[in-house]
Amino acid sequence: MSTITTIAANRLELLPGLPLWRWRFALLGLAALPCLALVFARNPEEPGYYPPCVFYALTGLHCPGCGTLRGLHQLMHGNLLAAFGYNPYTMLALPIIGYAYLSALLPSLSGRRLPTVFLHPALIWGLLAAVLSFWALRNVPVYPFTVLAP
Repeated sequence: MSTITTIAANRLELLPGLPLWRWRFALLGLAALPCLALVFARNPEEPGYYPPCVFYALTGLHCPGCGTLRGLHQLMHGNLLAAFGYNPYTMLALPIIGYAYLSALLPSLSGRRLPTVFLHPALIWGLLAAVLSFWALRNVPVYPFTVLAP
């Protein structure tokens, strides 16, 4: 961040004494609320409202994120098994994503921190391998793997 940008960001305040840059994660969460409300209200399985997956439209193959929108809709309506059926990988990752968001949000607003979770580089590479494997296996048109497709 340049010096001028830093000075300008430090002068912008939502509340006295709290500069705008400290609110960035709270504002991000507030911006996500209308999107989540839309996903709750409009079923992604109804055609014509949400854009199709670009990767699926171009290749006919499912990407690792295919089914996430439908899964989130089902999750918000309390259908955990249906959500898991659309994209199990995303549903397993949601608690991790939530913890990461809270870990970034809390120090900005309250100064308190959540316990830091250290991930060994081998685990990060393993997660990448798991995503790539999930991507490949959900496109195999043979029985146990067809369960992974949305």
